Amino acid sequence: MLVLQNTVLRKSPLTRGFSYPLAGIYYVGASCGERTALTFRTMFWSSHPLPARCIMLGMEIQEQVSLAQYTTFHIGGSARYLALAQDIQEVRECLSFAKEKNLGVLILGGGSNILVHDIGFGGLVIKIELSGIELQKNGNEVLFVAGAGASWDALVARAVQENLWGIENLSGIPGTVGAAPVQNIGAYGVELKDTLVWVEALDVETKEAKKFTNTECNFGYRTSVFKKNPGRYVVLRVALALDAHGTPNLAYRDLSEAFIGVQSPTLGQIRDAVLAIRSRKFPDLTQEGTAGSFFLNPIVSVEKATELATQFPTLPQFTAEGGVKISLAWLLDNALGLKGARVGGARLFERQPLVIVAQKNTSSRDITELAEKVQKEVKEKLRIEIEPEVKIL
Repeated sequence: MLVLQNTVLRKSPLTRGFSYPLAGIYYVGASCGERTALTFRTMFWSSHPLPARCIMLGMEIQEQVSLAQYTTFHIGGSARYLALAQDIQEVRECLSFAKEKNLGVLILGGGSNILVHDIGFGGLVIKIELSGIELQKNGNEVLFVAGAGASWDALVARAVQENLWGIENLSGIPGTVGAAPVQNIGAYGVELKDTLVWVEALDVETKEAKKFTNTECNFGYRTSVFKKNPGRYVVLRVALALDAHGTPNLAYRDLSEAFIGVQSPTLGQIRDAVLAIRSRKFPDLTQEGTAGSFFLNPIVSVEKATELATQFPTLPQFTAEGGVKISLAWLLDNALGLKGARVGGARLFERQPLVIVAQKNTSSRDITELAEKVQKEVKEKLRIEIEPEVKIL
């Protein structure tokens, strides 16, 4: 079901289908509207140059594409193949292409939570670009249904514009809607699971779409059924229940301090405050690359938390599922003095040591060596094992 070639398809008025250069391409069939119902075969001669792109049922698959431009780290080598999928059928076609060519598959959203190796990715990268936001009103509750390729922050901005409560504390998080349930994104006292109703995802094995309820998503701290089964599902759509008469969630200290003396802040004010807080803690992506918080805050036993509280009385701690969540940023700064630690062009950000930033032309090796250094120090000096939140390819 493919055509591999160096040139753009051109319509042939004689066949009412498409005509191609004769360099080793064989096809049968006829056109069908904007898409084709052709069966294609490729027969490149051994001396034929590597094709620049493929055309699959009207969708372009590019070859040897730099992935640095598709990630917020601005780091990484090339993808063997890259496709931009705009609907479920195109996702299915991409998966079939990968299976036929025995390729590994990487699903990519906004590229804001991934570090791509300098050597790149030798399989097919499918960049999800299913867009659109739909509102379904039911009394005071509004169901927000968004395509996985939509910008997460654009969705939050739309909710605030519509005067709907529930995700305003999640303002400013980069990336796409589709990545949100995979990570169960959270910030400033709110997690995605608090408002999520269902996720529609494509089962890679069966090629069938399925809706997962909130319970079926098996959410935890920065995890979900989708993260626990890597490569099994492709998120297509997400539905959130938002409230027309909600109340502010100002439990997070920075937010509560921003509204001292303000009795009932508006949605717009809360969004502005969150964006201001984030701007102080995260680097300017136009100047340096980053994937935000590189490490997860560790969840330790009650006994370990008590030990740490005795040693570090001002260490922030929070009740969490399975134990006590402790502030890794505080430990990196106050207990280990690692803020600003550097390897090559990578360093722990001065204003938020959970964040690794990369100067221009930094290698992925610089990032991973710095991360390993941090993990080693935390384990050796505090007897705590920490894990990356960022996916390292």
